[in-house]
Amino acid sequence: MEFKFKEFWFNGELISEKEFKNYYEYHKRNVYEVIRVINSKILFLNDHIDRLNNSILLMHGSKINLDNLISNIELVIQKNEILNGNIKIEFIFKDDRVNFYIYPINFYYPDTRFGVASITCNIERENPSVKSYNYNFKNKMEKIIEEKNVYEVLLVNRDGLITEGSRSNIYFVKYNNFFTAPTCMVLNGITRINVNNIICNLGFNLFEEAVHVDNIAKFDACFLTSTSSNVLPINKINDILISSSENKYLSMVNSYFEKYLKKI
Repeated sequence: MEFKFKEFWFNGELISEKEFKNYYEYHKRNVYEVIRVINSKILFLNDHIDRLNNSILLMHGSKINLDNLISNIELVIQKNEILNGNIKIEFIFKDDRVNFYIYPINFYYPDTRFGVASITCNIERENPSVKSYNYNFKNKMEKIIEEKNVYEVLLVNRDGLITEGSRSNIYFVKYNNFFTAPTCMVLNGITRINVNNIICNLGFNLFEEAVHVDNIAKFDACFLTSTSSNVLPINKINDILISSSENKYLSMVNSYFEKYLKKI
């Protein structure tokens, strides 16, 4: 088990963490969301619920009643006394059964000041529109991250286009122009949705265009977005050094996003 908590939600009831291994049953047909809690407040909950509904429909073929989802999440937060952290909501579809879990997970919020290293990998998600947990994919990415000593793996498709990170979305910056892969090619991150709005509100140009792996060095900056990393500059892709943390346009987006979080 990679996390510690007091109680978790399973199919309508709270159960002690000690019983989690007895209740948790992984299956490849699953959908999930990871939501962030800051000062006991849930960030972007409606966006997460909308994406969860979409994933369930695509994976399961029909909708599931989520009317009590918010109160269930709040109960898990309360029972585990969570001030700041991440909560996982997970539906597992096996045979004719649907198992529903809500539980806290370990989190790591990286330092955004200096940027992080990344590496590219020729791999594509099977279905990027569905937020589904894939153990084989996760293990492969974790192995690369550990062996190469990087923060993130950037996925490159058969056309040589950088689509997204293994656990994040990615942007490239040239002057005041921001480039990110088309929504149809990626898992549309909740942070990505809000950052897109911020870029446009600041009057910058946003292009939904994936960058070719051979063109990385042509850009002034690049950064990741995700629930845990917020807006995270990249300082290196493969052997290419990038001064992303010093880019004024990226800094403006990051600053705006941080102020936006405090208002929620």
